Amino acid sequence: MEDTRKHVSVETRKTTRSGCTGLDNPDEPLKCVFSTSTNIKVGTGTTAKKQQSKLLWFVEQREIDEFGVRKINPQFVPVGKEEIIDQETLLEDYTPEVEVHNTHVEPAMQALRDTVATGDKHREEGKPLSAEMEYTKALDVDETNVRAIFGLGMVYLDRNDKENSRSVFEQLVGMEAAFAAQHKHLFNEFGIALRKNSLYDEAVQYYSRAVELTQDDENLYYNLARAFYENNDWEHAFEFTSRSLDINAYHEQGLALCRFIIALADNESLRDKHNKPPVPVGVAKKASERITVDDDLDLMVEISPSGFGEI
Repeated sequence: MEDTRKHVSVETRKTTRSGCTGLDNPDEPLKCVFSTSTNIKVGTGTTAKKQQSKLLWFVEQREIDEFGVRKINPQFVPVGKEEIIDQETLLEDYTPEVEVHNTHVEPAMQALRDTVATGDKHREEGKPLSAEMEYTKALDVDETNVRAIFGLGMVYLDRNDKENSRSVFEQLVGMEAAFAAQHKHLFNEFGIALRKNSLYDEAVQYYSRAVELTQDDENLYYNLARAFYENNDWEHAFEFTSRSLDINAYHEQGLALCRFIIALADNESLRDKHNKPPVPVGVAKKASERITVDDDLDLMVEISPSGFGEI
């Protein structure tokens, strides 16, 4: 394998075609199956002998000198957390397996994507049993497939199966990959569904985990604030609304939640209407400080929780 990829500009690369790429063309990012070999001792004493053990890896180039490596399971699908290696390690320790990639791994990956997509389609069409079957089939191939886990969790939440929903929730909060940028719409949808199913403690824990991994997203801070609001925790509801507004002072839903906090603080009948406990004086004071003087405070009593849904 020629040592030419270090000259490739990551910013100028185009989206690549399917299949093994980047081995012969330095203008493409590397994406291919590689193998590593180790010698293992089999047997004992005079019958002992050495055997070569071969592992398959899915390698994708991330930066000029940065390559993501994941193990390939017996179903020929990359699984597990990605490990980053440099080009020197790749060249010295790994051997390209183009045929394995094109004849086994790429088709297996596509089949898995198709299975999950079919599950999504069934769920959107209101066919939960068919969706569950497809998601389960996908997880039989890759038990850590984020999209399939989210899909299965949504199926359980849609049918108010709280026991299985909690099981999926516990799996997701332990998976860093579930909160990666490419899955943002999925984890937001799941978080909203947790709240709508009155799983408020779980929603708080779920969004707290997301905030741990993504600390500069005003919408995540707001969604966590909304979960605390539903859990009648005024202090934390305002704290995370405030953090959202620290990032974006004009965050519409965050400002609406501040207005609603102020309105509830001074209106017992409004609190009764929304089944909310009294708002601590300090929280109401801090919320009012986040509101600009040109806000129409007379309209606050008309605000309802529907005015500040999740992002």
